[in-house]
Parts: sequence; C-alpha cells; structure tokens
Amino acid sequence: MLLAINSFNQYCFANLAHRSENYQCPACKKPVVLRQGQQNVAHFAHQVQTGCHAFTEGETIDHLLGKMALYQHFAKDYQVVVEPVLRQISQRPDLLVKRSQGKDLAIEYQCSPIGKKRLQERNQGLHSLGLEVMWVLGPDYYHRRLSGELTCRFLDDGRLFFYVPKQKRFETRFNFSKTDFHKLQYESRTGFGAAFLSAVKGKRPEKQFTLPSEINQIRLVGPTSDLAQHLLYQRTKLTLLMVQGRINLDLINYLYEQGHRLDQIPDWCLLGQAFGLAVPNWHFRLVLVLLLERVGLSHWISEKSLSARLRQYFYPSFQDQEKILQATYADLASSGVICLQDSKILVIKLLQFVAD
Repeated sequence: MLLAINSFNQYCFANLAHRSENYQCPACKKPVVLRQGQQNVAHFAHQVQTGCHAFTEGETIDHLLGKMALYQHFAKDYQVVVEPVLRQISQRPDLLVKRSQGKDLAIEYQCSPIGKKRLQERNQGLHSLGLEVMWVLGPDYYHRRLSGELTCRFLDDGRLFFYVPKQKRFETRFNFSKTDFHKLQYESRTGFGAAFLSAVKGKRPEKQFTLPSEINQIRLVGPTSDLAQHLLYQRTKLTLLMVQGRINLDLINYLYEQGHRLDQIPDWCLLGQAFGLAVPNWHFRLVLVLLLERVGLSHWISEKSLSARLRQYFYPSFQDQEKILQATYADLASSGVICLQDSKILVIKLLQFVAD
C-alpha cells in the first residue's frame, strides 16, 4: 500500500514516511511497516498476516510505480485520493478522482490477471456507490496480444488505456475493428492525451459506426487491398475451415437444406469488420442474411425482434451491441436490401449466393 496513517492520525505517503515513526493500516488499523530501499518502491505492509481484505499484500513494483505515476499526473489538476477505503463494499480502488460535476471516478490500475467474475464484482461494487470506473492496464497486458473478449472487458467507451511504468509510456487504443482471419486492428496514441483526459473529466466521445461495403470505403487488411483478391482469400480460408471440420455442422446442414453452400455465401458476408462479436463477422452476417430469407420478400419484421436474435453473437461485456446492429442495418438499407420504417424492417430484396 502507498498510504498509511501516522501517529497524528494523518495519511502519509510511503515515499515521505520515516522508519522511526509508527503507522497503521487505514482499513484494519493494525500496525504496518515501511519498506523502502534501492531495489524497492517505498510502500507499507502489514507487520503480521491480519486477514485485512481491503489491502492486498505483495503488490508488484510495476503496480506501485504505475499507481504513484497516475496519482502524480492527475493530482496537478484534480483532487485525487489514493487507495480510498470504501468500507460499504470492502473495496479499495487505486485512485479516486473527485469531479466538480457528475460522478466521481474510480481508477483501477490492473497489472495482474483478473477473472471475469471478480472483475464484474469489483465494477458492481463501485457502481453501487454511484462511482464511474476506469481500468488502466499494466505492462503484462500491454506486451501481449489481447483477445477480443478480454479487450471488451476493459473498454471505456471504445477506448483501452495502458501505462508501462518503466518506460513511462501511456497509450490509448481506439477504433477497434476485426476482419475475419486477421488479427485485431486498432489505432493508438501515446501520452496522456485528450482521450484519457476527457474520460477523467467525464466527457464521452462521439463515436460513429459505419460498416460500408464499397472497396473505396472499406479498410481491407491482409496480403492484398484488392476487393476481388480479398473475397477470394476469405472464401479459401472458409473452405479450409470447413474441410478441417471447424465449422458448426448444424449451420452447414441448414444451408444445404436451403439449397446453399458455405463457400458460396454472399460477398457482403465476407466484408464485415465489426469488433465485439464472439463469432466471425461472416458467421454473424450470414445468420442475418438467413433470417431475412425466413422473413421473406415484401414482408416485415420488427427491429426489436431481429436484434434480439442477433445479440447472442456478441461478447456479453461489449457495450456497443446496439450501435453495431444499427450500423449493419443502415448498411443493408443503403444497398437496397431492406427498408427501415417506424422500428420495423421491410425485406426489399435478398442477397444472392454466389453461383459456381
């Protein structure tokens, strides 16, 4: 821990503490000792194992350095409390930023792995006190390739924040996209820039979700930027997965019953780049095409009903499911496939499967 209570009942930072003084844990009030040296970041630790749940022992150097660096940066402009003890929920976020307007912000600097259930519990606890929560990820997360599901867990309005103490590197990642058979794509900025500062201030970014199908508008990744070659590459990969038995047989059989083949799905299914899906873009788009087939030409379906069937294909923690769905519908509407009217969808034409 970075803070302890001295003999005058005052909070004291470990880097300003003296070995000759006595200190107590802010949570359990039991004695703590000051640990500092050339190899260690100054911090306090319990003298004996007390079962104190508010303060976790064994913090890494990266965690201590990162927490102090974040505090020093934001304490210039905000009232920041380090390691506040929230007794109502038995939690202690790393930082608590006091805002002049709106909800206060709890900042969690996460260096070690954390399970999905534990993450949800910590978020729910902080939200129950009316706090907003922001996660900043440490070097272990920064230096690895994060899965789509793990990325969604820590997103803050489409942004992911990192801090690497030893490099003094702060990075914001945003504008995530995922083309099938390629790694996750994103843009990034280094430094404590506008994106992070706006999040601390409580300002939310205006995000535009567009999923265009035209080659001059779509950002293709991989060995070629040519549309025809891109489609050929996607179909080849899809066929290979089918041969390897890595495609759901129920889907293959359903297509066969409808007179379709997986390697002949409409081109539109192979152009998806939406991030946040628990399945490949081609799978999500194909399901949508098949659902519209079942609705039938010149027939209506409620947007609510269609969206309910499609939400199961997103990661549960993804915050922007509705915006992706709306952007996908808008793409189909601009192509003349559907018409949107009064929260209802009219099927105007069906996307054609590719012939031999």
